Amino acid sequence: MDLVTLVSLLNAGMLSIAVMGALMFIMTPAYRGVCLLLVLVSLAALANLLEDLQISRELHLISPVFVLGYGPAPYFAVKRLTNGFIGYQAAWHFLPMLMALPFTAHTQSVIAVGTLWRVIYALLTLRLIIEFNRQLTKQRSDAAEVSLAWFGWLIGVSTLIGALDLLRLNFQLELGAQLNMIGYAASTFIFFIILLLLILILNDRRAGLETLAGSTIAESSLTDTEPKRNEESAADYQSLFAILDKEIRAHNWYCQPRLSLNQLADLSGMATRDISRCINLVAGMSFNDYINQHRIEQIKHALREDDNTNFTDLAFAAGFSSKATFNQSFKKATGMTPSEFRSKQQLQNQDSNRLVSRD
Repeated sequence: MDLVTLVSLLNAGMLSIAVMGALMFIMTPAYRGVCLLLVLVSLAALANLLEDLQISRELHLISPVFVLGYGPAPYFAVKRLTNGFIGYQAAWHFLPMLMALPFTAHTQSVIAVGTLWRVIYALLTLRLIIEFNRQLTKQRSDAAEVSLAWFGWLIGVSTLIGALDLLRLNFQLELGAQLNMIGYAASTFIFFIILLLLILILNDRRAGLETLAGSTIAESSLTDTEPKRNEESAADYQSLFAILDKEIRAHNWYCQPRLSLNQLADLSGMATRDISRCINLVAGMSFNDYINQHRIEQIKHALREDDNTNFTDLAFAAGFSSKATFNQSFKKATGMTPSEFRSKQQLQNQDSNRLVSRD
């Protein structure tokens, strides 16, 4: 199989996967921005396929303009996931694609501008993801499961590959036809893998990610901007924390899967700001760590009662939504894996039994 055929097959595969992904996600409101990205990818793959097969190249070269769309499309996909709304003004961010259409004969220049455009949006998207992930730990007990860090890595890698592909285009004469084609095939393959990973991860995490939109509160609304805030201490919230902690334990609210700060405010009748401040100041933890600590304590107690209980059953009963998050939280809270803790508990139980038998 020659490289031209391989690239054509990869573009055909990207077209098929992107269309399939868009059809899979179109009924999930939080994924509408992702669908826009997948439609853009499918159109770009179709344009590349037709041009590589010499079907449309003689009419007009359009594939370079899609580079200008690979910047704003992921940005608005993340924005739709996190904020839950994208206004019609977002369409203006794709206007440069149309403006570049008459100039596609200058392929290298269009792709150079598109790559710069893409880098700018990649930085904006990464900033959005970092800030959102930071807020997740303060406001959701399932922060690790709905984190968008993986999305940031995919955007970073795809932007880097796009920049390297620009270098390939600028050194085509020096590289020669064979090396140039190898570079084109390699970048197309990597983009194919990134697209496949994007769809697989989104589908796997759909249950959690579709709850993201609007689930976090702006940090400014959780803190008081008056000078008095700087004078607040744990003592100011000690009594409120005692009431909150007692209620959480009494009603086992921490066992509610994907418990968020908003939900706890509804259950307790307290303001989100007060809950956030008393947990941060008195417990010295983030909301995520505080809720998961209660869950871990329940699991440790269950293991002391019966050290043969299935870990997964215990984790889900305590409110964890995934075994991976449970393992990570347990290790963070105890310094041991669940298996290590169970082994230690079994040894302690054996020692206790020996002492009882001697008595």
